[in-house]
Amino acid sequence: MATRAIKPKRDEGARPWSSLPERAPSIIRSDQPMARHIIGLISLLLVAAGALAMLAPQWGLRYIFGPGWGFFWFALGVAGLLFHAFDEKDAQFRFLFEIGGTLLLVAGIVLRVLPAADGFGALFLPYGVPCLALALAFLVSVGRNEPSVTTRQRIQRIVGVVGVLMAVAGFFFSTIDANFLTGEGVVLIVVGLLYMLGFIGMQERGSDLAFWAGVSLGAIGLIACVVALVRSLLPALGNLPWVRAVFSNLANLDSYVVPNGLLLMGLGGTYFLISLALCSDAKIVVLTRREIGTFFYSPMAYLLIIGMTLVGWLQFFQFVTLVRDQSVGAGGFMQEQRGLPEPIIMFMFLDFVPVIALIFIPPLITMRLLSEEQRTGTLEVLLTAPVNEWSVVISKFVAALIFFFVTLLPWALFLVAFRIMGQQTFDYRPLLSFFMALLSTGAGFLAVGLFFSSITRNQIIASVLTFALLLGLTGVFFLKRALNFPPVVNEILTYGSHLDLWISSLEGQFAPRLLVFHISMAILFLYLTTKVLESRRWK
Repeated sequence: MATRAIKPKRDEGARPWSSLPERAPSIIRSDQPMARHIIGLISLLLVAAGALAMLAPQWGLRYIFGPGWGFFWFALGVAGLLFHAFDEKDAQFRFLFEIGGTLLLVAGIVLRVLPAADGFGALFLPYGVPCLALALAFLVSVGRNEPSVTTRQRIQRIVGVVGVLMAVAGFFFSTIDANFLTGEGVVLIVVGLLYMLGFIGMQERGSDLAFWAGVSLGAIGLIACVVALVRSLLPALGNLPWVRAVFSNLANLDSYVVPNGLLLMGLGGTYFLISLALCSDAKIVVLTRREIGTFFYSPMAYLLIIGMTLVGWLQFFQFVTLVRDQSVGAGGFMQEQRGLPEPIIMFMFLDFVPVIALIFIPPLITMRLLSEEQRTGTLEVLLTAPVNEWSVVISKFVAALIFFFVTLLPWALFLVAFRIMGQQTFDYRPLLSFFMALLSTGAGFLAVGLFFSSITRNQIIASVLTFALLLGLTGVFFLKRALNFPPVVNEILTYGSHLDLWISSLEGQFAPRLLVFHISMAILFLYLTTKVLESRRWK
């Protein structure tokens, strides 16, 4: 609809009701942004239809499609509503999304304290946590577009206070009760971290409040990490008189390191590292932040995350089907499993598709890190800044390693859903050793890719060279099994085979000596990459 943006002056003596000639061009603009409103309406219908499909079997009713498709349409509708909330500029719709986010937040809190048939707060993990996650997404989306300072500050206070409470409660009660940590504690700590990051993200650039919130984040993580480390070392200090005086029964602390000590130290260290990344002005930290931001400005990052999510979903579907087919007796799901001994998670990761995916992702992550900068000429601009080659290489390597684990995050969420929906525990401790193995092998893979990216300006060539080398390292495992090598040669090939390391870690037989080759490979290729950049000075 046309709108007169510039009104012409009336001539003196003209009648007030007479029409005026157009003397300036009009600005054509749409009165209503119909596209996102239509998306929001369709998404709302999908949410309602999906919810009815999931609830119909519990009410004894028949529906046009089953609960599986209902969950799919429900998730698609929620994604559409989030898109609408993220892009909405209209005050009335922002108010509705704020009310919806607040109600979801209240629902998540109520489900934590609500008595249920399975126990106090038993509905929190399957239903309360999704409510809290959606509440955060809606509130942050509203706060991003809200021009009113009062409303924006109200949303920020709600998100920040809830985040601090969840983080502190998660660490505090996890330190007191080991069972709380392995169940609800980890979820509270992770969701609390997301809320605190949401609070920091809604602050203005250069805000002192955001800085001190980041410092508080690091303080919480550092305290939790130190407490977990001290408790893990107490059995070794059992001969000291003051230790025996304070802790009369040290036998209960012998098993604290695995898994509780490692989990708390890992989560506390994550808090501290994120705080360091947000608040530090060190050159490597600033460059790492720049590289991580560059990843998410590229559509390739989102394609990789979506691709790994789909691969993980297919593998998870096969895994659940295998567990269900091997279950016997009237006990149902995950009862008296036949043919799937613990740890059952090895059947999730040790397959052809996950192995290929894990060696296919590093070349795609690293292929553009230095080759694209060389092709566009931005590498020379970067090296003229007051940074050295080591800072550039390490920052790109750390950013790639962080993004590598971001692409694997959906796989961890699938296992969380497996625990919640299965309503039965399983041995997850091999995941800790597998994480260490994946950290060392992933570091080696990414260092190789970074090196090949530094010696060519063509991203495809860098990706192909990296994948070829990783495929060759994978073939060592099959070569060792196909040929009858002497024991000494087999032992040497075992050190260089990442598949042997993954298998032993998933079986719960973690040998740190198997990490030496992969860590050494990462250091070697990072050194070579630095020398390649230094050699540019002599050209």
